[in-house]
Amino acid sequence: MVESRPSEPARLRLRLGETIFALDSEKVVIGRSRSCDIRLREDTVSRLHAAFVIRDAALVLEDLGSSNGTYLNGERVLTPCVVTAGDAVRFGSLRGSIEPADAPPARSRTGEDGSGDGFSSGLTDARPAGFGWRVLAVGADAVLLALGSLVPFAPLLATLAVERYLLPADTLPPSLEAKSVLAGACGALWLVYAFYFVVHGWARRGGTPGMKFCGLRLLDWRQRIPIGYGRALLRLAAGLVTVLTLGLGFLLVLFRRDRKSLHDLLAGTMVVRRRRFGGAVPPA
Repeated sequence: MVESRPSEPARLRLRLGETIFALDSEKVVIGRSRSCDIRLREDTVSRLHAAFVIRDAALVLEDLGSSNGTYLNGERVLTPCVVTAGDAVRFGSLRGSIEPADAPPARSRTGEDGSGDGFSSGLTDARPAGFGWRVLAVGADAVLLALGSLVPFAPLLATLAVERYLLPADTLPPSLEAKSVLAGACGALWLVYAFYFVVHGWARRGGTPGMKFCGLRLLDWRQRIPIGYGRALLRLAAGLVTVLTLGLGFLLVLFRRDRKSLHDLLAGTMVVRRRRFGGAVPPA
């Protein structure tokens, strides 16, 4: 028996992350099977997981005996339930929402500027990022950090260059104390730059520039972006633990199915790669 909820004309659609699926057929089956109307390539989704059915001008959600459950607004679907615009749904670990079919295209709530309060990452094109992609992202970040370091250290480099090549022989060079103060100020500027590059990138933009270049995104344990400054700082501290293990903590990515490193496990984060950012074969 259908749970009693106010019904409405079934002119709705399903949004999973940034992917939209029409729900205008009499029955729309969701699962991993090739026969499904909406095929989700996700281990937590069953072959025949759930179905949307139009009944009496209402859209009804049914679970088809899935292993990891179908959820509507946080409650497991045990009997068919009428869904309405604004409802939150989950199939296994993939989160989505129901919205009007005529709703205007919406940007993700994080946007490219990292603003907003986060969104579910339940995308059908996202997978845990492999070791090769993550190493490539770290390398790209290292290059960008090194190039960016030229800016905060420019005053110190200019001072040393003038002293070495342009200062007349009869002119006293800057004192060691003055150069030490300048070096300290440049170092402080670099720390601000590095903090913005890494922590702000993790906290508000879903990843560092190197990660984005490789199509990677950083999620929290609920698979949401952005992870926020608290978790970003925790991940930074956990990263120091990984460094203390001489990088062995990072090698966990090679052996874990979810591709989590030691600092991901300690901070409650995960790194995924969205295939639409590029179809290249991942590095070995």
